[in-house]
Amino acid sequence: HTSEKDEALQKLWDEAHKQRTATDMQEAYELLKKNAGIPPIQRKRTIRPIHIWQTVAAVLFIVAASSVYLSTIGKDAEENLIQQYIPTAEIRTLTLPDGTQVQLNSQSTLLYPQNFTGKDRSVFLIGEANFKVKPDKKHPFIVKSNDFQVTALGTATLISGSVLVEYNDLKSQVILKPNEQLAYNKNTHYHSLDHPDMKEVTAWQRGELVFREMSVKDIITILERKYPYTFEYQLKTLKDDRYSFRFKDQAPLSEVMDVIVNVVGQMNYKIKGDRCYLIPK
Repeated sequence: HTSEKDEALQKLWDEAHKQRTATDMQEAYELLKKNAGIPPIQRKRTIRPIHIWQTVAAVLFIVAASSVYLSTIGKDAEENLIQQYIPTAEIRTLTLPDGTQVQLNSQSTLLYPQNFTGKDRSVFLIGEANFKVKPDKKHPFIVKSNDFQVTALGTATLISGSVLVEYNDLKSQVILKPNEQLAYNKNTHYHSLDHPDMKEVTAWQRGELVFREMSVKDIITILERKYPYTFEYQLKTLKDDRYSFRFKDQAPLSEVMDVIVNVVGQMNYKIKGDRCYLIPK
C-alpha cells in the first residue's frame, strides 16, 4: 500500500504546514518517507487530498516491529498519531482511545490519534477491519480511506443501526442497513448494493476461510494473506473457472491445497520453505 501511505502522509504534512513554519521542510518530509519505508517517487504525480484529520501536526515515522508510532516534529506539536500494521497470517484486536474495539485482518493498516479531539473521531484504514464503535452521538466515528468514508450514525454498526457510506470522491453516498454490503469499483465507478451471507463476510474474524464463486487467482491472493507463504505459478496455467470452498478454523495450508487441487484438477502443488509451488499436471 505504498501509494496510499504516501498520499496520506502528504496530506498530513500539508495540513501541518498550514499551521506553522518549519525549517528544512522538504528535507524533513523526505526523511519522514524514508523512515516509513516509502521509496522515492520517480515521476511527478498529483497528490489527491485525503481528509483524515482537520488538525494535525507534522509527523515522523519510527518503525518498530508491527507498530509504527508517528512522533511529532517541532516544539508546539499536536497529539501523536499511531499506526498499527498487522503482519501476514495474523489477526489482532486493539482498543482505541475512546473505547472503540477494532479487529484488524492481516496485511491491514490503521492510523489513529493517540487521543481523539475535535468534533469527530476519525481514523484512516487500509485493508479490512471490524469496528465495535463506542457510542458518542456528539462525536461521530468516521473510518476513512482513499475511496470511502464510513460514518457510524449514533450507536450504529452493520449488525444494528446504520452507517453512512460516502464514495466516488465523496460525491455519492448511501446509508447501509443491517446485512447490506456496498461494493464499489474505483476504476469503473460502478457500485452495487447486495445482501450477502454475513457469516461468510465475517468468516475471517473467526479464522475461517470461505471462497464464494472465485477464480483460482483470486483464491491465491487471499491465501497469501492468510498464510505466510508466497505462491509461485504461471498465470496462463490457471483456469478462469470459479469455485466455492469453505474450510474450518485455522486449517493448515496443506489441507486447503489438497482440496483445491483435487477439485480444480490438472494441477498439483509442492510446499518448500516459505513458498507454495503450483505445478501443472
